[in-house]
Amino acid sequence: MKRDLRCPNCLCRLRKDGRRKDGAQRYECPVCGRHSCDTTCTSLSSSKLSLATIQKVITLIFLDCPDWVISWILGIDQKTAQFWRDRCLDASKKWSAESMLSKHVWIDEMRFAPTRAGGFVDGVWTTYAGKIAKDAYLEIAFDSGGGGFCKLYSEKLGMPTRDMVAEALGGRIVKGSKLTHDGALAHNLLVKKLGLDDDWCKFAPGDKGYESKMKLMSNCCSYIRHSFESHCGIKFSKLEAYANFFLYRWSHVRKHGLKDAISFMVSRVCGTPKSHNYGNSFKKTSTWL
Repeated sequence: MKRDLRCPNCLCRLRKDGRRKDGAQRYECPVCGRHSCDTTCTSLSSSKLSLATIQKVITLIFLDCPDWVISWILGIDQKTAQFWRDRCLDASKKWSAESMLSKHVWIDEMRFAPTRAGGFVDGVWTTYAGKIAKDAYLEIAFDSGGGGFCKLYSEKLGMPTRDMVAEALGGRIVKGSKLTHDGALAHNLLVKKLGLDDDWCKFAPGDKGYESKMKLMSNCCSYIRHSFESHCGIKFSKLEAYANFFLYRWSHVRKHGLKDAISFMVSRVCGTPKSHNYGNSFKKTSTWL
């Protein structure tokens, strides 16, 4: 994990100033005299857990263990386990934001039924108040190089329009890349704007061509949906964050193996900001953003 050797206060280049008792490198600013170290402003700052314990926590989170199980195995508080889980979500979110897809790209949409629906009546989900509740859609995108991201269409529930798809993916795919998709009409504008090599195949039961082209995407979507089933009760506001975490895990385990994927996650988590991105995690009421 490489540190930006500039003072967080005045942005001047730092100079080394020995090491702390735990071995962390200390720095001093030659201008303002402020002291800092490798863990300053990261999740490791002022942490009461040893690095070995943090690695065990992240490993158990990576293996889908609930917070109470992590608390019981390692003897830590459940809120501490929740804190490090949110750090994993932050790291996955940062990874997805850095991903620029190129060469061979796959995209597809996943549909999620509303969590507070009363039931499926006459072909539509209805809320307890009797109003129609539209499904939420999640865009899944990844490439042959191991990059990827998930985008939740939270601004408008229901099937995304072609403008929404073009806006969500337009700046994330390199022009001229090969795009494999299911031929949805909402993808046409994206293909036209970026001049993509359009490799589409419409779904038909038993179609070997579709199964061959979309096999990797089908595998990814099945994995993400199965992962969500192990995390029942996820708030709508956290849906995208968890999807990016599952995609990160699927992509890295597939490419590097489980052990290295966990090691990469530990490195990323140790460099994430300590501030909570999910400050309302423990609210009893879910919000539809």
